[in-house]
Amino acid sequence: MGLAHDLLQQADHLATYEGVNPSQASLRRAVSTAYYALFHLLVQDAAMRWTGSSEAQTGIERGFQHGSMKNTSVQFRKQIWQDWQGNQLPVPLAIQKVAGAFVDLQEERHTADYDNHDQWTVTEVQAASEHRSFRFSTVAIHPH
Repeated sequence: MGLAHDLLQQADHLATYEGVNPSQASLRRAVSTAYYALFHLLVQDAAMRWTGSSEAQTGIERGFQHGSMKNTSVQFRKQIWQDWQGNQLPVPLAIQKVAGAFVDLQEERHTADYDNHDQWTVTEVQAASEHRSFRFSTVAIHPH
């Protein structure tokens, strides 16, 4: 899993290395880093499906945008997706979970990075950690 796995480990480290009273900076970085772990996991998974040159694969990876991925995830976190022709199609549960995790983690990252009024607790970050680890493993156990 490369970078994505390293980022997930870094997020867990940031949340725990200062002991029972970690700084807000560490807790906020843990939440933000967890989001980037899932982002990079999804990007890497998509890029690995590319059969062209490694240069083109890098270009594909750089083409993914956070806002577009969130908008798509909002649609696929639902049980039913309406295609461009109006057909109602079921969304597999694993995709719903990953899409939901992506939306949730991106919103948590925005709160951690931009809302200085919220104070994060170790318990909140650990709960988010369990949530993201479950979602992360959902992606990892559904190989191409």
